[in-house]
Amino acid sequence: MNEMAGVRKKLRRVLEQDVPDRVWEDADIRDMAREYLAAEAEEDQREAWGALEDGVRRALRFWNGGREEVLRVVQSPRGASRDMREAEKRDTGAREHQSLDARELVSGRTKAMTGAMSALFALFGDQIPEVKEFRDRVLPGRFLSADEAHALIASRAARIFDLRLFEKWNISVVEHDWDLVEHVTSSDRGGVYMRATVRVDPPGITRTVRYVDDYNSLTEEDVADTRPALAQSGATIPLITGLPIEKRGRHTYPSWLWPGSVVDELYDLSVVLASAFDWPLASAGNLWGSRPRSESAAWFILTGEVPQVRPIEARWEMKLGVISLLPQWRIQLTIPPWLPEEEVLRAFRSLRRERPAGHQMPKTAKPLEVARFVWKRKRVEYREPVPWTAWLEQWNEEHPGHRFSSASNLRTYFLRGVAAVKHLNFDPPNFELPRGSSDANRHHRERKTVQHAAR
Repeated sequence: MNEMAGVRKKLRRVLEQDVPDRVWEDADIRDMAREYLAAEAEEDQREAWGALEDGVRRALRFWNGGREEVLRVVQSPRGASRDMREAEKRDTGAREHQSLDARELVSGRTKAMTGAMSALFALFGDQIPEVKEFRDRVLPGRFLSADEAHALIASRAARIFDLRLFEKWNISVVEHDWDLVEHVTSSDRGGVYMRATVRVDPPGITRTVRYVDDYNSLTEEDVADTRPALAQSGATIPLITGLPIEKRGRHTYPSWLWPGSVVDELYDLSVVLASAFDWPLASAGNLWGSRPRSESAAWFILTGEVPQVRPIEARWEMKLGVISLLPQWRIQLTIPPWLPEEEVLRAFRSLRRERPAGHQMPKTAKPLEVARFVWKRKRVEYREPVPWTAWLEQWNEEHPGHRFSSASNLRTYFLRGVAAVKHLNFDPPNFELPRGSSDANRHHRERKTVQHAAR
């Protein structure tokens, strides 16, 4: 019998139950078993065994409780249309594997609470003056169908013209066909210059419009309307780019948007609603400086369909850091104050299972105290390498009640503290992704890129 098989047999005896292959083959469990076998000092063996035993007990509870059911991600509430589900998916962003939709981890009472909240927020949303005014000016006296809403959001005319131009030229915001004849954007002369020629039917007209700042205000005879560039915090807002290109039925959302256009006004209003009611909100965090928006709230404005309140937002968050360091990872929970604490804990534990494999907090504070001791003195007192015998002498002098017998023993504790601090803060989580999936491959590339940048 090899050593690992002996460890497994001891676990069966201590736990008084079998250790299934799916638990024993887990990378975390195997690493803890190897650490136990490698421990030399009796104290180290006891600490490593305690960690291994706790890890196996947690894994058994995890599997026996139904792993697939616990971590099942629900993209939308029952009864929501496919279009609302897709809108919520776009709002949650491209890195869905970093988040957990915890709606299936909560009780029926919590689901009833969020259902009632969603109905109340829809009632409030219908009465907001800005929403009523936008609907009065845009909608044809009724809510739009899914195809009509997609047609409006995808319309190049609605992404270029503001509401004033639709009214000026007697164009129906909803019922029109468009043809983008020309679209030019330039900042060659140091300012913002955008020019577009659009044919719209009905009423069967072709119009050329501009969006310019003071630097590019020269008259062009073929231009039917010139819109002054909008300013935000003293800076001119350029063409909005970097939006996701989405194919919705026979309509395609382009990646760009003119500031002040009908769709931009829709997105601006969607942010107000999403912020007020805690509906999903797509951030502006990308390389192109795109605008924040809530596709879910925009869908509510156009179709009347209600986004569902999420009782918990639970995700892994990658903190921005220095280019020479790996970014830190944190679990972010956004919860209402009334949520039962056991449901918060359930979501937290589900995400915690994705923490870096093979690493956990030390069973005692001693390795962390040793790491702090060494790092603090390296920074303040010592610039040159110090032998471990010198560290041992200084530690034992300052900590007579926690002396080490040898320099190697002190170094072992230091390395454990280093591993705990570095790996638990800087190693990416092991997101639950099917092997070979495009998302898994993308995450692997992203992780490699981050690690390469850090090196």
